[in-house]
Amino acid sequence: MDVGAATEPKRAQGLWFEDCGLVIQAEDVLFRVSRDFLAAHSPVFRDMLSVPTPANAETREGCPFVSLPDTAQDFTVFLKALLYYDFFEPPPAQTTCDILFGVLRMSHKYGVDPLRKRALAHIALFHPTTIDEYELTAANPLPSSHWMEELLRREGGLPMIPLARQLSLDWMLPVAFYRVCQHAKEAHVLHDLSADDQLRYILACRMLETGEVSKILNFLWMPIDECSNDDPPTCNRIRIGYRRFAEERRVVSADLASKLPLDVWTSKDCSEMRVCAPCLRAMMDAHGAAKRSFWDRLPSFFGLPNWEELEKMKSEAFE
Repeated sequence: MDVGAATEPKRAQGLWFEDCGLVIQAEDVLFRVSRDFLAAHSPVFRDMLSVPTPANAETREGCPFVSLPDTAQDFTVFLKALLYYDFFEPPPAQTTCDILFGVLRMSHKYGVDPLRKRALAHIALFHPTTIDEYELTAANPLPSSHWMEELLRREGGLPMIPLARQLSLDWMLPVAFYRVCQHAKEAHVLHDLSADDQLRYILACRMLETGEVSKILNFLWMPIDECSNDDPPTCNRIRIGYRRFAEERRVVSADLASKLPLDVWTSKDCSEMRVCAPCLRAMMDAHGAAKRSFWDRLPSFFGLPNWEELEKMKSEAFE
């Protein structure tokens, strides 16, 4: 039987093909597509559509009809990514949060591995698992950073954590949590994160904003015996002045991102210090060692496995 016109939803623009024989509904949107095309790309749809259609099954305009629990937005971007080659290209092509997240959720749910891996490639660029990758991305913004900038404007990056939890993508969580500690407002955290992740956020912020930043900045007043300045106290005075400057960066503001261990002092800051060459070399070495030590411990602040285990998870996700 045909569904009554009184409840007729709207047709999806660009995704209603008169010569195709399957109608799908997501929320109040209808899609008319090729069942063979969907079955060829998705093992889930292949299994779903292989079930014989009962004689009294619901139809639309004489076509088999399937109603899905997915949002219209997610299913729209999923189909467009499948059908239009230039709609969702691999990085460094630009994309948006809504497109990226929708494609990732739907390709994961319906087993479309090439699309899922393409979405993960976008995400992996901005959720590195090594300190070198993190610093390279921070120092050289990538052409495909639009969606990441949008994500940080959208509740401080919070949507990434529930998405990673939903899809078991723990390898991206250390950097995702770190950015939330930097950018998110507490009201959003309390609204959008699970109770367990709220606790992880609170405990981690307490450690990152205090003791961990202090450890990173210790190089600015550590003893340096190799100082070659004719007046060694000069280098010390300069370093202490920069330490005061760095401490001022730690002030938490409701309007600015928090300066956490990986961001409170950068290589550029070191290069601008007017100290003797041996002092500068010793400080840069100490600063680099402190950052690597912090990075090694970063997952533990959020109750996550170590980087070695997370790297294995990441490799498996791309298999």
